[in-house]
Amino acid sequence: MKRCIETILINLANLLKVKTILSLAVIFTVCRLTFNNVISVEAFMSIASAIITYYFTKQNENKEE
Repeated sequence: MKRCIETILINLANLLKVKTILSLAVIFTVCRLTFNNVISVEAFMSIASAIITYYFTKQNENKEE
């Protein structure tokens, strides 16, 4: 039980890193603009996929080092 809580706290700390906060903020903003018909769905898909690809690629590079 103690190990589980420790793991949850570590994951929460990792979630609060600047890169993660910025990525989530941009994705939420683009989602909001798409729902309000300010930008097209195609633009949303390209922006969101670029951010998600960058985020997960950086995580994999850090684990390999």
